[in-house]
Amino acid sequence: MDLSVISLLVLAAVVAVGFIKKVNLGFLSLGVAFILGTIGGMSAKQIAAGFDSSMFVTLVGVTYLFGMASQNGTLDLFSKKIVALVGKNTVLIPILMFVLSAFISAIGPGHIAAGILMTTFAMYLAMEMKINPVITALFAKLGANAGCASPLSLTGILAKNLSEPLGYSGFGLHLFLSTLLSGLVFTVIIYFAYGSYKVKADNPLKLSEIAKFNRNQLMTITAIIVMVVFCIGFKFDTGLFAFVAAAVLILLGAADEKAAIKGIPWGTLVFICGVGTLINVINKLGGIQLISDLLTSMMNAKTAVPILAATSGILSWVSSTTGVVMPALYPIAAEVAATFPGVSYVELISALTATSFAAAISPLSTGGAIIMSSYSASRETTNEELNKIFKQLFLLSVANVGVNIVMAALGVFNLGGLFY
Repeated sequence: MDLSVISLLVLAAVVAVGFIKKVNLGFLSLGVAFILGTIGGMSAKQIAAGFDSSMFVTLVGVTYLFGMASQNGTLDLFSKKIVALVGKNTVLIPILMFVLSAFISAIGPGHIAAGILMTTFAMYLAMEMKINPVITALFAKLGANAGCASPLSLTGILAKNLSEPLGYSGFGLHLFLSTLLSGLVFTVIIYFAYGSYKVKADNPLKLSEIAKFNRNQLMTITAIIVMVVFCIGFKFDTGLFAFVAAAVLILLGAADEKAAIKGIPWGTLVFICGVGTLINVINKLGGIQLISDLLTSMMNAKTAVPILAATSGILSWVSSTTGVVMPALYPIAAEVAATFPGVSYVELISALTATSFAAAISPLSTGGAIIMSSYSASRETTNEELNKIFKQLFLLSVANVGVNIVMAALGVFNLGGLFY
């Protein structure tokens, strides 16, 4: 049997065993990745390269800093003040999370920086309000993804730079609106599917009844604001800057270092990066390409847009949208547009970009990963609970990709040809 087929069967077996035995999929995946990679002729260095160290550092840094903010009561008090401003209008929280995240993402920082900051805040806010924390955080991440393709943001700039050598330009507004529409559609679906329109806070508060921030809490808020300014305004790495902010708080005695370290969800981080390592091995052995080739072999003028959208979604589950999917598929989109008369390049890249970001709420991506790590950092969790959240986020990611494929098939991403 071909190694590409075997690798896909192994992935299915690992996921099944993890859920049945209720073990940490990360540790299991690392062991299986080594065995599978070795059989496939990969060196230990090549196998280990699939462990996303950048994501790991980002998750550790952010959860470490926000762990301090949680430990010294900053997040709890800040959340109470936000709850007091909202009052009993809990239905506004999901809308607020989506709109604010989309706005921050669109003005420059993009989906990663805006997503990490807003998702983490949304998680702690939901905990305080006693509403669904995973779904509330998901609204924030959907907003960050929806706004990320603006001409001012990294994704929009990348799309322009990739397309101009291919002979295409002037589609910035179209791409932005397409991605924004994609995120908004699924947000509305989730809003009603999870009954967010009828959730009420159990603990309405008044600002006059809430204590003021103390010295340590004010310093913590200042550190987080400084991090937001530098990461959004000056493009500093969010994870690494979080360590700087945390170090300053420790030196000023504003937080308990030992308590913050204990609060880092190490098991969740290994869970996320371990599964990613196995996926990378499967990708190297041709498993992902096998699925992608199967899809593209069925392509014609009528199915080109939805099939390319589906391909981008699948690739995004195992790789970066901006680092892999867009650079790999934009040239293919140009070839498809040249091959099939009537198929628009702008519609193709709009569909594949939006669908790729639709998949990015998966726990295998930074978006889903930060939701899981924030959840673990804010409360005690078990492997069974982590597996459940992993499954929930991945299935929501699949559903989001499915919605975008349907939108692509219906020609929605053409936007009537009004913006190009």
